[in-house]
Amino acid sequence: MKRCFGLVFGCLLLLAGCGADAALADVTLSSPTLDFATARATTLAYQLNAPATVSVWLEDAAGTRYVLRDAVERAASSDPYQLTFDGSAAIDADTRRLLPDGVYTVVVQVTPPGGAGTEQRRALTIANSPTTAFDVYDLKLTPNPFSPDEDAIDDEVKFSYRLPITSTISIEIIEPGRGTRYPFITRAERGPGEQREQWSGRPVVGGVLPAGDYQYVFTAEDGRGNRVVKRDTITLASSGIGQLRLVAAEIGPEKIERGGLITVTFTVENIGTIPLRTHGPPSGFTYTSRQTYATLEDGKYANKGGGLWRVGLDWEGNGGAGSRYPFRWALSPRPPAEWQRPFEFDVLRPGEIATVVGRVQVLEIEDRMTFYVGIAHEGVDYPYDRYDPTLIRVN
Repeated sequence: MKRCFGLVFGCLLLLAGCGADAALADVTLSSPTLDFATARATTLAYQLNAPATVSVWLEDAAGTRYVLRDAVERAASSDPYQLTFDGSAAIDADTRRLLPDGVYTVVVQVTPPGGAGTEQRRALTIANSPTTAFDVYDLKLTPNPFSPDEDAIDDEVKFSYRLPITSTISIEIIEPGRGTRYPFITRAERGPGEQREQWSGRPVVGGVLPAGDYQYVFTAEDGRGNRVVKRDTITLASSGIGQLRLVAAEIGPEKIERGGLITVTFTVENIGTIPLRTHGPPSGFTYTSRQTYATLEDGKYANKGGGLWRVGLDWEGNGGAGSRYPFRWALSPRPPAEWQRPFEFDVLRPGEIATVVGRVQVLEIEDRMTFYVGIAHEGVDYPYDRYDPTLIRVN
């Protein structure tokens, strides 16, 4: 009996030791050589006869390990599992690179539930691997922080960078805390050399992101297996969309002599959450009907680009002024010496109401002129356009 018991116990030990080996079978490579001159990938196949946790990695001659699968659960299957290997491997969480030429060992390791792990190894040679170094070079954000608040100062940020070869890039912005992702550029092809992307602080669909620190994730892929991810902080110092309400407007008098003055009075209110930047000429300034804001003082008050706000006056049939609303005034009720930046620009703060007065000396040889008012958000739009048309009779 003792002899029989020993024989049975030994057989059980043998079966237990063979359990993991029995779970893994038929480990093959479609080709033991991945030659980039003739192929783009090789396929690893293996069969599981029992449920198991599977890990797959490559080892180079120095023993460095490149993980392809890390402890994934797999069910038993009569059909073989397959893993396509394109010659690239993760170097770290953000970088994937093509492996250089050499002889590697492919290791498939399986661990059945409650059992010991086992592995099988196959040799793999990589040949003619592309040698062009791949990275995203000289990535810079300018300015950072930036302030998408429509004041024409640092409203946009520029991503500048350099690529060694034609690549596919993606950029997304990740909101702190919530982790919400806002795609900015999705799989756009860019050629080699210097590149630049510009972002306004707005997600693809509407609105503008609140002020705060965000993370940008810049991903570049060369289509051959190399992938590089760059990430860092991008800061929105202030943000918002300007909103201005035209409370009232009045044009008069309705009868003047040629060479006489008409006066326009605007009352406006900043109903938004951000200051609205404006510049001159200031309230109280008098134009002649042959002038425009762009011709005053050698262009001192010409359009400075997107973001600035002004109130304006125009008339029907104006064909000689060279622009819409040729007569414009700053939103500010303050004299230029008291502006936020004296004699350059001022701001209308959230909740602030301003009354602005402008005058035009009419020199046109016309007996009837219909004037109207508007608000110019320069470089963007006219939130109020052709408002309060008023007929002026000129004697």
